[in-house]
Amino acid sequence: MKVTTLGTTAADRPAPEQAPAARPGPPLHHTPLWVPAAPGPHHPPAFPLADSLLVVDSRDTGRAWAPLGVRTVRVGRDLSGSAPAWTSYLKALHRQEHAPRALVFDLPAATTDPGRAAELTLPLLRALCCSTGRTPLHVAFLVTGRARPHLAAAFGAIAQQAGAEDGRIHAVSVCVQALPPGAPDPLRTALGELALPRPKLAEVRYTPTGREVRVLRAAPGPRPGPPPAALRPGGRYLLTDTGEGDGARLALALARSHRARIVLLAPECGPAPADARITHVPGRLARAADVRAAVRTALHHFGSLDGVLHCAGPAEGRPLSQLSAATARQVLADAVTGAAHLDEATAALPLDFFALTTAAPAYRTATGAALPAATARALGALAAARAQRARAGLRHGLSLALCRPDRTGPPTPDALNRALACGPHELTAHPAAAH
Repeated sequence: MKVTTLGTTAADRPAPEQAPAARPGPPLHHTPLWVPAAPGPHHPPAFPLADSLLVVDSRDTGRAWAPLGVRTVRVGRDLSGSAPAWTSYLKALHRQEHAPRALVFDLPAATTDPGRAAELTLPLLRALCCSTGRTPLHVAFLVTGRARPHLAAAFGAIAQQAGAEDGRIHAVSVCVQALPPGAPDPLRTALGELALPRPKLAEVRYTPTGREVRVLRAAPGPRPGPPPAALRPGGRYLLTDTGEGDGARLALALARSHRARIVLLAPECGPAPADARITHVPGRLARAADVRAAVRTALHHFGSLDGVLHCAGPAEGRPLSQLSAATARQVLADAVTGAAHLDEATAALPLDFFALTTAAPAYRTATGAALPAATARALGALAAARAQRARAGLRHGLSLALCRPDRTGPPTPDALNRALACGPHELTAHPAAAH
């Protein structure tokens, strides 16, 4: 028995036990969720129409709403849409004392894909980041309609990154699926949102049930019992590669570790792993016909498919002041629109899982992260939308979006199995929360 005596000296006292060194545990994962959020004041101090500028695509001739009394500029008609054209246009407005305080991009989801949206928006952001003016500008990426939820998600990432890279830009992605009570049109809804504090992740949406914002929550771990999905020995899989080689490396790993039979859709110039179990189908994910051809090839060779693995390689990180709209369009077309093509082409197949993977951080801000983050967020939204269709009986298998920032290369087969074991909920795993 240990006896403690009063009056002992420091030298007599036993040394305190040293706490064991912390061992690095598994990364803390998060999943993005929509949560109800209180609306602003009934009549928020919105920017007046006279201080606003609405930007529309001159190619879009089927716009469902046309507010009166707002200045409108049509990209492709009133100006070319390049960064120098935007710089000249904004300088002319400033000289005329008509410089806008708020700018809203009209991005109807039914007619605008992420690649085209990048062409419309990124030149302006590049011009703003390269300007020397000190006046702040509020920018809303207004996505209307329920189609393409990944469009609003991608531009939430771009909005968050724009504010991080240039403090003069206050940007937010506003998705209006249903007008809130008292709002005459989506434009006034977006202007009202710009007058409110920006949500942390720069994503807000209006649905029939009200206003919601995107937040991150700790993701649950693997559920007890048999996993809802797992890689099969000898499984039949369709893998994709956007040209960086991640899909080819994962295909080779699966062929060796699980004796998987694989059809790999990758550009003709990309790496083609030499393995008898891997059939290389050249093509680009941005082309729906190439995706359908790869699915037909898999069905011809295997009779069916057990899973789809889309490997979107990390997009090149460039600050907005140097980001090419053409580059962004191509990256988003292959990584994001390509994922949508995959979902459509495999909709009727009895898949075990449909997995979208990327190594890009989706919710952390860093200079040059706009395009990689937009890709990762969009893939998460695609997986969530597919999971909803699966619950309605319109798709089969677990939908998964796996983000592995700070790691190079594709996920290992073991990492995929761990992710698949987490359950059939909306799963976009991120080792770190947003800063």
